[in-house]
Amino acid sequence: MKTKIELDEQIISITAKIHREYPELSEHISEIPIKDSESEEEIKIKNLEDYYNSLKEIVNKYAETHKSKSR
Repeated sequence: MKTKIELDEQIISITAKIHREYPELSEHISEIPIKDSESEEEIKIKNLEDYYNSLKEIVNKYAETHKSKSR
């Protein structure tokens, strides 16, 4: 399992890629989901991992049908 720091870095990286290569997707990105009632670190990490995977999926699906501006 990745650490919170590793996941934060991956989320920042993919978010920057979205803003740089697919700015039209930026308005569709939701904020990092935070559930105050969940206090266990493992659950927080799972939420970050799920969020990162959802961003990655958005980028991959969008990239299949749209050309990147960097190409």
